[in-house]
Amino acid sequence: MSAKPIAASASSPDATASSLPTAVSQSKIVVAAVIGNLLEFFDFTVYSFFALTIAKLFFPAHDPVVSTLLALSAFAIGFVARPVGGFVLGHYADKHGRRAALTLTIFLMAVGSALIGLAPGYATIGLAAPALIVFARLLQGFAQGGEFGAATATLLETGSAKGRGFRASWQLASQGAAALLGSGMATLLNYQLTPTQLLDWGWRIPFLVGVLIMPVGVYLRRHIVDDQAEAAREKGSRLEPALVRKWFLTVFAIMGMTVATYVMMYYIPTYSIQYLKLPPKLSMLVSIGAACASLTLCPLWGALSDKMQRRKPLTVIGRVMLIVLLYPAFWLMNQFPELPVVFSLIVLLMIFYTMGSAPAYSLMPENFPKHVRAGYLASAYAVAVSVFGGTSQLVVAWLIKVTGSTMAPAWYMIVCVIISLIAVSMLEETGGRELT
Repeated sequence: MSAKPIAASASSPDATASSLPTAVSQSKIVVAAVIGNLLEFFDFTVYSFFALTIAKLFFPAHDPVVSTLLALSAFAIGFVARPVGGFVLGHYADKHGRRAALTLTIFLMAVGSALIGLAPGYATIGLAAPALIVFARLLQGFAQGGEFGAATATLLETGSAKGRGFRASWQLASQGAAALLGSGMATLLNYQLTPTQLLDWGWRIPFLVGVLIMPVGVYLRRHIVDDQAEAAREKGSRLEPALVRKWFLTVFAIMGMTVATYVMMYYIPTYSIQYLKLPPKLSMLVSIGAACASLTLCPLWGALSDKMQRRKPLTVIGRVMLIVLLYPAFWLMNQFPELPVVFSLIVLLMIFYTMGSAPAYSLMPENFPKHVRAGYLASAYAVAVSVFGGTSQLVVAWLIKVTGSTMAPAWYMIVCVIISLIAVSMLEETGGRELT
């Protein structure tokens, strides 16, 4: 017996509770919507953990720092394609429905993971090896550009208005789940395999495991039905001045938090090894702590924003506290480069990072009407992550090299979060309002 499709939203804002999806079906929608994000950040996590290994195999250089910068550049280059994917696939999701876009994006991401996991090294095929890595990252970037907008719109439009903040927060929580899964797998491989085995084949395992997420995601996403897709296609202009203004504010609202994400969750293992001199096995535990904090705290902050019926207070307070704590936290890490200190400080920063981010995952899309929501959100997110998030590891590594200061990551994040705070404060408060 085949499963019945689940409507992505009620037929009208005033729909009764009986017309809404059941709790079980809503949970399926949440999993279906976030599983692509899970795959995306799982790949990011394992790439970050094995950046030094990938550098040796695909980007050999006389200077290890230069080799690492080349590997991080390949990671960052995937973000070049994200804005294209955001505009193309985001519009596709608004025009043809969320399900069609989400099925396509997860398939393309899985292909990219397979290419990275199976690519021969530089010693085997020469320059074709780094070219394969770059192509895979470009393919993933294009798909990921459209993933966020369609998935977040699906979460927002499913179920009652009272739970929008909680549901949307799972987009960010899924990043923590992916980081936890990726860092846990990387840690397990480091403990179970010798350095030679890791270099030869062990690092490939997580990327190939990530491919297995694709069929599960495709199956789950078959149950998403866009019951208002036709109406969404027929509504007004996409380029109203007010919407364009909100698009720019959304880009900068995302800016600071995406930089913080990639530095505190994905660059921190490399930073801990190279500058804090923590053993590789211990440095991975720091990222696991950050991932656990993100996974557990995001739904709590999202649910609290629903209860308050306001998104902006938590968003503003979280970002202000993050700005205040970043410099002293990194100073203490460098003064006391021991696992308990580094672990505790990263978790502390993540508390306020999640407070400032989780409610914003509903605030930002709620500022756009449904007929353009996926397109505007996907493109804004893709631009912000491409220009600021995806390059953040490369930028902070370069800043440390040119300034000679290991405090450079803190200063860079502080500047970006300040700009982000100003932008998010200018968005309209949307908590408790009905979606249009």
